[in-house]
Amino acid sequence: MSLLDSDVLIEIQRASESARTWISLVRDELVALPAPVAVEFLIGSRNRAELLNAQSFLDRFDVQWITEQDSRLALQLVAEYRLTTGLGFADFHIAAQAINRQSTLYTFNLKHFGAIAGLDARSPYVR
Repeated sequence: MSLLDSDVLIEIQRASESARTWISLVRDELVALPAPVAVEFLIGSRNRAELLNAQSFLDRFDVQWITEQDSRLALQLVAEYRLTTGLGFADFHIAAQAINRQSTLYTFNLKHFGAIAGLDARSPYVR
């Protein structure tokens, strides 16, 4: 399974040429969203129409819900990496979900996610 970060999800929604090409290459893989990514995506809505469009778009993806194990690991990651990365609450949960599921996290934020040991964070393509 591969997990998508918010920045990749937004590129897919905007249907950039690179995103369309990349998503067609991974079409046969299980591509899912960590729950915090789905929440961040909805929070970006500025009005009711955007919220409804965002909800409809999210329906295309499997959402991976946060487990107790994910939250415990996120807490450990915060203690270890908070002062050396620019990651926030949602990001630590996203990283924990990827580690616990032994999944690749596709993100353009390799500078911050790349610092976490045991996390397979990759850019889907060069922007």
